[in-house]
Amino acid sequence: MRAPRRFVFLLLAAVAWLAAAPLAAAPGEGVRGLGLLAEQGAHDGAPFLAGIDLRLAEGWKTYWKKPGDSGIPPVFDWSASENVAGVELRWPVPERFDAPGDITYGYEGEVVWPLRVVPEDASRPVTLRLSMFYGICSDICVPREANLELTVPPGAAIGDSPAASRLRAALARVPVTPADPGMLDIRWREASAPTLEVNLSGCGKGCTPPMLIVDGPKNIWFGTPRVKREGDVVRYVMEVEVLSSAMLEGEELEFILSGPDFAYAIRKTM
Repeated sequence: MRAPRRFVFLLLAAVAWLAAAPLAAAPGEGVRGLGLLAEQGAHDGAPFLAGIDLRLAEGWKTYWKKPGDSGIPPVFDWSASENVAGVELRWPVPERFDAPGDITYGYEGEVVWPLRVVPEDASRPVTLRLSMFYGICSDICVPREANLELTVPPGAAIGDSPAASRLRAALARVPVTPADPGMLDIRWREASAPTLEVNLSGCGKGCTPPMLIVDGPKNIWFGTPRVKREGDVVRYVMEVEVLSSAMLEGEELEFILSGPDFAYAIRKTM
């Protein structure tokens, strides 16, 4: 069973932000600041790096796209943006939070979600407008809403904004495809409960087994892996909440491995 949570509904006021402006305090318990950032002060029509910057009070956390046993996944709506052909959000690798009967994945203290923004017209300003629903948790979970805006004027994309270093650091935490995607062997087992077995090769002496998170369709839930080591192979075994194994056929799963100095994402079609 997923752990119950108490919910308190609050609303964040809409806040407008400038590309080079420092992050201001946002109202509301648990939140120190929330805003949009851009790597550069102007755009020349080429895709550019931006981000959503959330800073939390001590002891508060927010959640990854698949929170785990409980928690509130964030939802991002860019439909009100102007002169924007596309916004691609990248997910930094989350932390794992362990509590009795409740294991979740998310971010504590602060997180920057990097964005790849594609302008439509090089001669017009890009205005990002974000309607965001998210949750933060301490002893209680608090659903939040926010409306954020950022305008990047047209012009030569020369020089970095004060936010550039934070955005690049966040981008470095996004999982990448490893040189050897074949390091994972995936097996599906029908036992007393549907089970997924993931074998990681090449983790020899001195290697600490990395954290594994499995992401897939919204209607399928992957349990917390049990980890066992056999020589240079690390075996992760997890129960899967799914009505039928047929629901996984042809579906693409993402296997995220993370350690102190790396984060990999490997996609496999079942």
